[in-house]
Amino acid sequence: MAAGGLFVAGGGAYYMSQIGTVKQLEKEHDVLATKTFVAKGKFKRAESDILESESLIKALQQQTDLDMRAITAISQELEAAKLKVQQLEAQQQQKEADVQRMRADVVKAQQQRDQARSDIEKFRKEAALAEKALAALDEQVAAARKQLNPLNHPLVRDFYKR
Repeated sequence: MAAGGLFVAGGGAYYMSQIGTVKQLEKEHDVLATKTFVAKGKFKRAESDILESESLIKALQQQTDLDMRAITAISQELEAAKLKVQQLEAQQQQKEADVQRMRADVVKAQQQRDQARSDIEKFRKEAALAEKALAALDEQVAAARKQLNPLNHPLVRDFYKR
């Protein structure tokens, strides 16, 4: 009878040690799940930033083309109408300044796009690593949960094998 009581008490201690392991592994599981979620969110934001940058680049390039055509038209009017020289020169200078600003904006948007592409690759790698770690941790949690049952304790298994 006393041996049975020790066996039950030992099983309780074993259970308590295993429940600690399970809780620790589940906590690590939750941390990795959160990291995976955050990495995927960053990945989606970076993709969205690329689409936005490309749309901006296209609009700026179209506007640049339009402004370049306007510069050409202004130059032709200048030659044809010498009376309007001062007015047309001012318009030409303004359009050229706009083109320069837009070209600078295109370069900036291209840099943002390139950075977003770089971020996507980094976030993709982070997500893949987190998913692998999460899968390994899932296996550890499953193995630890098997040990929660006192009948799975190695001493109990040995006892029943005899």
